Amino acid sequence: MITRAERKGDGFLLNEGQKCGSPTGRLPTLPFVWAKLDGEIKGFLVEKGTKGFEAPEMHGKHSLRASVHIRAHFSGLCYSSAESFAESGGLKSPLMCLSQARYGIAWGALGAAMACYDAALQYSLSRVQFDKPIASFQITQEKLVYNAD
Repeated sequence: MITRAERKGDGFLLNEGQKCGSPTGRLPTLPFVWAKLDGEIKGFLVEKGTKGFEAPEMHGKHSLRASVHIRAHFSGLCYSSAESFAESGGLKSPLMCLSQARYGIAWGALGAAMACYDAALQYSLSRVQFDKPIASFQITQEKLVYNAD
């Protein structure tokens, strides 16, 4: 973890870090950032438009292109203490967030697999070879049917 936070008066200063692949960064809300404060991981909200915060959109992604991601950069961002999550601490907090996100990732992967199967099935029904759809050939049927053996 590169992003560091340090206490500045009643607030905090986030410096020298980045967050890659944030799917919520382009939304008109407050992006959430994990940073090390006194050697412990803490959570912070970053207000968009804050000096020292840049969030260019990531391009050239190979998968999940329907979700817009950003690559956020932080340098010299000041926050009030109200914008930190004092109860968050250690690696447990970010891992709890990831545990919740894994459900969405799993369902997204399952949905993508189902869409691939459906596309293959529809193609085999519409593709004609030797005057009949290729879905009528046993080898194609074997490929499209689940075999527990």
